[in-house]
Amino acid sequence: MTIGWSAAAVCVAWLMAAVPAAAQTQPAPRVESVEVIASGFSGPGRRVKRSRLREAFSRGPAMVAQVGTEFRMTVRPRGRPDGAEVTLRWVWRAPRPIGIDSDTGKATREIVERATVRIGEAVRKSFRFASVEQIVKGTWRVEVWSGQRRLAVRRFAIR
Repeated sequence: MTIGWSAAAVCVAWLMAAVPAAAQTQPAPRVESVEVIASGFSGPGRRVKRSRLREAFSRGPAMVAQVGTEFRMTVRPRGRPDGAEVTLRWVWRAPRPIGIDSDTGKATREIVERATVRIGEAVRKSFRFASVEQIVKGTWRVEVWSGQRRLAVRRFAIR
């Protein structure tokens, strides 16, 4: 009877050691890159016609913005394992300060938005000018980040 109990104890110990090892064999979700599917303006405002000079030096769209004008970007994260949930960060950067940070009390020129997305599925984020104070003329940027890695950048000009 003592051999039976010791054999059972060895089996239980072996199973307890094997279960955490099996759980660690799955790789942690990792975003390798993002595919930019679309980006552009919508809502009120007037598009700026592209001159030859503008075409030579700028690839981004330009708009005379109004309250309600929106710039959007749709991306599809690529990585492994397919379908795993990851957190991406969208950073909307203005050419000059657009407001005061409520935490620090200092002027800020960026708006940060986080979203949990699935690898392989498209996700769309947008920034809408909600007030006249936010409409800052110049070249804006939207960046998509995964952790400390910048994965995509799009520029758009407000005139």
